[in-house]
Amino acid sequence: MGWLLVGVLLASVSVALVTGAEQSQELSPPARLPECKKALKLPGLEVLPGGGWDNLRNLDMGKVINLGYSLCKTTEDGSYIIPDEVFTIPRKQSNLDINSEIIESWKDYQSITSASINLELFSSINGKFSYDFQRTKTHQVKDHAVTTRMQVRNLVYTAKVDPGAVLDKGFKKQLLTIASHLENNQTRMADFLAEVLVLNYGTHTITSVETGASLVQEDQIKATFLKDNWAKRSAVTTSAGVAFHNIVSVKSEESLDVSSGFTKQYLENRTSSRVESIGGTPFYPGITLKSWQEGIRNQLVALDRSGLPLYFFIKPSTLPELPSPTVKKLARHVEMAIRRYYTFNTYPGCTNATSPNFNFHANVDDGSCEGAMTTFTFGGVFQECAGLAGPDTSTLCRGLEQRNPLTGAFSCPTTYTAVLLGMQEREEGHSHLECHNKCNLGIFCHRKCQDVFWLSRVQFSAYWCAASRTVAPSLGYLFGGLFSSHSINPITSAQSCPLGYFPLKIFDELMVCVSQDYEGGSQYAVPFGGFFSCQAGNPLAGQHQGTAEDIHAKRCPPGFSQHLALISDSCQVEYCVQAGILTGGSLPPARLPPFTRPPTSLPAINTVLVSNVDGGSAWVRDGQSHTWWPAQPEEIQHAREMVSGRGLSGGEVAGIAAAVLAGLATILAMVCYSRWRYKAKGYHAVGEGDSAAASLEDTTVLSVGEGYQQEPEGL
Repeated sequence: MGWLLVGVLLASVSVALVTGAEQSQELSPPARLPECKKALKLPGLEVLPGGGWDNLRNLDMGKVINLGYSLCKTTEDGSYIIPDEVFTIPRKQSNLDINSEIIESWKDYQSITSASINLELFSSINGKFSYDFQRTKTHQVKDHAVTTRMQVRNLVYTAKVDPGAVLDKGFKKQLLTIASHLENNQTRMADFLAEVLVLNYGTHTITSVETGASLVQEDQIKATFLKDNWAKRSAVTTSAGVAFHNIVSVKSEESLDVSSGFTKQYLENRTSSRVESIGGTPFYPGITLKSWQEGIRNQLVALDRSGLPLYFFIKPSTLPELPSPTVKKLARHVEMAIRRYYTFNTYPGCTNATSPNFNFHANVDDGSCEGAMTTFTFGGVFQECAGLAGPDTSTLCRGLEQRNPLTGAFSCPTTYTAVLLGMQEREEGHSHLECHNKCNLGIFCHRKCQDVFWLSRVQFSAYWCAASRTVAPSLGYLFGGLFSSHSINPITSAQSCPLGYFPLKIFDELMVCVSQDYEGGSQYAVPFGGFFSCQAGNPLAGQHQGTAEDIHAKRCPPGFSQHLALISDSCQVEYCVQAGILTGGSLPPARLPPFTRPPTSLPAINTVLVSNVDGGSAWVRDGQSHTWWPAQPEEIQHAREMVSGRGLSGGEVAGIAAAVLAGLATILAMVCYSRWRYKAKGYHAVGEGDSAAASLEDTTVLSVGEGYQQEPEGL
């Protein structure tokens, strides 16, 4: 990251003076919750702020704010132990809050336990993937019903988190990891980890919690019953209250006398009913309000939550280890990860259940309830691929290329126009064993091999063929749905094509089912209205006042509804079919991150260098710690010299040469000395000296290559 941070942590314990609403007892050394419980003989308050929150699914997530118990603080009434970073506001209410309401549309449904945080203006789809919301919407749409809700609420405390609280250690560690990747320009990995952060910690942080208990009954009654008795709406809510009071053994004689006949009609038009005890004594048949209320103190739960987006807590004061510009960049990346989570769970469509174009899955109205459908023909798809870098681009492209069977090439038929749907890059790494002869002085040789991991990168372009003018249906394809490795074909309810259809592959996993069998395949065909993505609009939907590069609207034509085909590397690809056809079944669950494709993993082999052939980036590995880091130029040169067999250094070569010459000089000196000793004798047999000298000269051979053995070429 380029910053060397040397920090000295000076720990100090400050004495908090708590007056009025809070009491505290300080223990030494700093205590944890079990020690506080033992010292004070009190339970801890379990419903606390400071945690993460998924505002689409209404789920508690990981711990964001660090909560400690060094002060052993308690609530004002001395009933519960609370963390140092939390303060409570007592809700001194002795009366129960009893109310009854009518929820005519699922669009107006509010959560019982998280209404405040769902009203936050970040998005209109807050809470739309919670269990309660999806159950209510399903009942209202499938049963043509409206909802009545009767509830009793008893609030005890409001718990708030200290604005100056520090971040949880685990959460902070993940933030520092993302920041490290950002500072090393590893944006893709940072985006991927930011989305994993959202998966683990949600979209918001809880800053305030209303604690207490609630007893709720939700009835689904026929919409026609409410419509026929519109002037008697108060009687409907009264009947809902009477039904609730009967279940919890609280008789309201006045209500029964006044509207007993109407209450009977109410019960006859009720399609379903659910009673839930949220906190307090668990519900059972015959329970009374008195017995339920008496158990509240021992079973407190959250009745409402307030909070702020997760990135609000990513600031210099909470991350002093990082430079301020880095903190701002980090917060922005986390914010964008949260927005992608919202974007990929937004289902535009017609939300009017009385319209023929109604889309049951839609959670945002896009104005498509009006408009008649136009018939379009489909000219197929194709995908091109081009190598960018690396030795294995041809192999990688073979798995990505797709020809259009109508033309047998990467093109559309003459009556169709090729529409670019998306352009993305893919990379794969393969290990190559590179061997070289390493020689010195041309005589000392051995085989040197290194495992080098090369990244190959390609770019593919996915196209679909839109009719440029009126085309006879026989000149195009029937559309039979699509599927991927992560989704099923809604027509077959499996990862397959209908009978008589075959798949065409685009992107790296999307299978588009097509057929030219207009007789046998027509029973499975659905009217097709085009594709669009985050990169390109739909020409069948018309033009809009946009840029020259994107003149088409990113929506479906009138009479069609959009459906997710694929999320490819954080890009949403949608397809359009006739409205109302593929919107049956149950509501889809939330699409969870990560959506960004992580970078190619570094290999778990004895590799010393990972490099792109274009020289754009490289990594080296420490031989002892086995950790990777971006390589410096001198490290890249050193690693490549190890692979290329540069040979010994000049000093090493000079040393070896000197040793060889010294050896030769020693041997020659010994030979000369032997000859001198021989001649010094003064006599020898005639012919003996010549033969001896000849023999010596013939047999004295310097084997400078002795001991050298070249490794087999195959190694």
